[in-house]
Amino acid sequence: MSMGRCFASTLLLLAGLFLAGEARAETGTVQEVVFAPGFLAAVDRPTVLRYRYELTGKAMDKPYASAAKLEIREVFPDGRKLAWLDMFDGPNRRRTGPVPMVDQNPLLLAFLQRDTVTMANLTGGAAGYFQQQIRLAFDRPAELEPTTVSWQGRTLEARTVRLRPFSADPSIARFPQFRDKEYLFTVTPEVPGGLWQVRVRLPDTAGVTYLEESLTLDAVE
Repeated sequence: MSMGRCFASTLLLLAGLFLAGEARAETGTVQEVVFAPGFLAAVDRPTVLRYRYELTGKAMDKPYASAAKLEIREVFPDGRKLAWLDMFDGPNRRRTGPVPMVDQNPLLLAFLQRDTVTMANLTGGAAGYFQQQIRLAFDRPAELEPTTVSWQGRTLEARTVRLRPFSADPSIARFPQFRDKEYLFTVTPEVPGGLWQVRVRLPDTAGVTYLEESLTLDAVE
């Protein structure tokens, strides 16, 4: 199996973990706001969504910025799509495809997958543990913050969902550096694909941002 197909299979597995509660999701859960709308279902033709990736914080000597791209090359009459991902620049570049999809953004899943694998690599813990805690957090009531975003010269109404998947888990005592880690998803049906930004913030013990990653929609072709 090629690396691209292996990665696509991993994304499908990860989608199953994060979306396992979709059928029973209650109004106001994180899953309902971020995933259940199926924002990409409206894409009915080949489309390229370009994102800006940024890594900043106290842990960085200097900020890092790069690019990421979701390219939907094929759209079938029943709504199925085939997408290709192109993430980061230079030696960090990672490309894969085709990734089968319908209405969920595989770039978001890839971002979350990378996050959980990084935590596992840094701690010696299991990526499955971090994935499971995030999935469970998606079934909790959403912390919603009304906001606005700037898109192509317009100011749009949006909602930011704040997620702290590890704060109440007793097992996080093994990995205390991630206890206050938070995930922020800013969504609005007014932008193509629905997801304007995902941001992951890791504070230090003094509450200062130790590390922050973000993926923000830049352009659509």
